[in-house]
Order: sequence, then C-alpha cells, then structure tokens
Amino acid sequence: MKKRMAQKLALAAMLVLGAGVGIFLIGGRDSGAVHADSGVTTEAAAAAAGATVQPTDPPLKVEPK
Repeated sequence: MKKRMAQKLALAAMLVLGAGVGIFLIGGRDSGAVHADSGVTTEAAAAAAGATVQPTDPPLKVEPK
C-alpha cells in the first residue's frame, strides 16, 4: 500500500518537474510580454486599423488636462 502511494507521488513529482522544464524551455520568462512600439500614438494605431479616437463626454477625472 505504501509502496504504491510512493510510486504515485514520485510519478506526479516527475510530471510536474517535466512540465516546468518544458514551459521554461519553450516560453522563457518574457514569452507573454507585450512588445509595443513606443513610437506609435493611440491616434496612429487607430488610423492604421481604420478607426478614430473619440474623446469621452464628459471627460473622465482620470484623463490628463
């Protein structure tokens, strides 16, 4: 009984370790990071997508003056 439980625990530990190594090798740390172009404004990005930027009415308190 204890031997079977130890085998299951060892298998689970190996699977977790293998998955962690696989994620590290495939993705790395910055795989989900957004790499935005710092020179593009909101208006330019909207125009490239065929959209326009409209101000909110009334302006929100968090918007810069």
